[in-house]
Amino acid sequence: MYQVHFVRQNTTVETNGGLLSQVCAEAGYPLDLVCGGRGTCGKCRVEILRGGERTSVLACQEQVTSDLEVWLTDEQISRCASIMTGGTTGNRISLAPSVSKICRTRRELLPDHCGAYLSGCGLPVLRRFSALMADDTVKEVTFIQYGDTVLDVEPGDTTQTLYGAAIDIGTTSLALYAYDLLTGELLAAESALNGQIACGADVISRILHTLQNPGGLTELNHYVLETINGLLHTVEQQVPGFCKNLYHAVLCGNSTMQHLFFGLHPKGLSVDPFVNITADRIHCSGSLAGLHMAPAGTVDFLPLLGGFVGADTTSVLLTLPEDADRCLMIDLGTNGEIAVGCGGHYQVASTACGPALEGGNIACGMRGTSGAIEKISLRDGQIHLQVIGNTEPKGLCGSAIIDAVAELLRAGIIDESGRMLTAEEYAQDHPDSPFLTHLRSLEPFNPAFFFTSGEDPVYISQKDIRQIQLAKSSIYSGCITLLGEAGLVPEDVVDLYLAGAFGNYIDIDNALYIGLLPAVPKERIHSIGNGAGQGVRMALLDREYLEHCRRLPEKTTHLELAANPRFMEEYIMNMNLRSALMDSE
Repeated sequence: MYQVHFVRQNTTVETNGGLLSQVCAEAGYPLDLVCGGRGTCGKCRVEILRGGERTSVLACQEQVTSDLEVWLTDEQISRCASIMTGGTTGNRISLAPSVSKICRTRRELLPDHCGAYLSGCGLPVLRRFSALMADDTVKEVTFIQYGDTVLDVEPGDTTQTLYGAAIDIGTTSLALYAYDLLTGELLAAESALNGQIACGADVISRILHTLQNPGGLTELNHYVLETINGLLHTVEQQVPGFCKNLYHAVLCGNSTMQHLFFGLHPKGLSVDPFVNITADRIHCSGSLAGLHMAPAGTVDFLPLLGGFVGADTTSVLLTLPEDADRCLMIDLGTNGEIAVGCGGHYQVASTACGPALEGGNIACGMRGTSGAIEKISLRDGQIHLQVIGNTEPKGLCGSAIIDAVAELLRAGIIDESGRMLTAEEYAQDHPDSPFLTHLRSLEPFNPAFFFTSGEDPVYISQKDIRQIQLAKSSIYSGCITLLGEAGLVPEDVVDLYLAGAFGNYIDIDNALYIGLLPAVPKERIHSIGNGAGQGVRMALLDREYLEHCRRLPEKTTHLELAANPRFMEEYIMNMNLRSALMDSE
């Protein structure tokens, strides 16, 4: 056995060995393995002391073969990030939850001569009810019902307390909304990074983790349940008794998240024809799902729409106006989901844009935490930066990455093909530009533009630009392909809805300028925030929306972009950084 001591946490764990990243996760400090543990992203670099020598290593590559001391950075210690929980909808929401409480006196319950108290109830409810009826001190009984189904019985009148939770399981982060189902009051909104990031930043790396590791599925299931239950206990601290009175949880997430939450093996999503174990709404008890809630509480996971398009997209579609027509919805996150609505029917698809737009696979990329540059502009010969927390800049989050590409394109530092000019090339047409000193070469064929200087400068390089081009072409081409399948072009789009935190924070002008979004007039583009989170809240509070989401798959056609010739052609054609709006200028 080896001892691994986490210096800043004053915590020591014992281990038989294995990768240091795994030991960190077991100790409660899962690292952000953006590359899935392949040792290429460098995001898990930590300082260790071994044999009296302090050195820097990649935790996903470092085997523990002796006692160690480990130093983690503030970002690695904290599981907090700037996670969007707010969302908007134009639809009316009534307080009509699926779960309710009804109190009956012993006299009201008394059946007719030779009759029976209950019918259509499961054995656990019958046993609990029979015990209450055998106790002469019990004068009233409260029934907890899901529709017409009795979930549980409680002694006395407990109708004054009934809680629910809406949970959006994102690949990167989770959002949980706690509600009083009697009043509709939002009691708390909590969020956290998905603990599964310790096994990879995107769904593909996590699916591979289940295939390459015998206990991989159990591990990923544990991480997501640990994250959700941690949020539930955070709410419990604010609302004592919340968990034991939590009788309904409604969840959404993409197809992979659904599999991993329920412990369903996602192997079918790893190969063509990319099939799910089930696309139906999954309804089960909270105890069976592994959530810390009332033992007889019930869980609803919204239905999937096909392939990698999951219940998160179902949830977003709930928030769109019911009469929406010729609309385009783009949910920008670790994975990109797209929907085109026309004539009461939706075409939907997912596009593997990867983590680049959230700072992954980018040399100086980071999540939206303190120290992340969130806005960039180059004007009047100066670099203007806006940093989260007003601290020293440490890296670039997704919104700043889009700004950087757009501003460098406007300044002529990169051309439409995405090639970044060297300082010598840029000087030929801009000999007096103050930006010349910011153009340097990191290595042969990889020039970079430096936004800050010092020991740990923040920059964007040629390699980073190429990653952005792949992601932006995937999103743009997916939109064009789906519009084409619906017989539409961008000019036909009446409303473009941007969902997700990334879609909320990006500069729309810059996104249009580099061709990330189709050329839809800016006044028709609406940021709706965490649409998935808003939709799952609607399904919790109003059973009509829960019923509506069951019908959505019938009005939806899933398109597999990877097998679509039009998409492949568009994908190659749209790698450049020039939008249709630029052509019209």
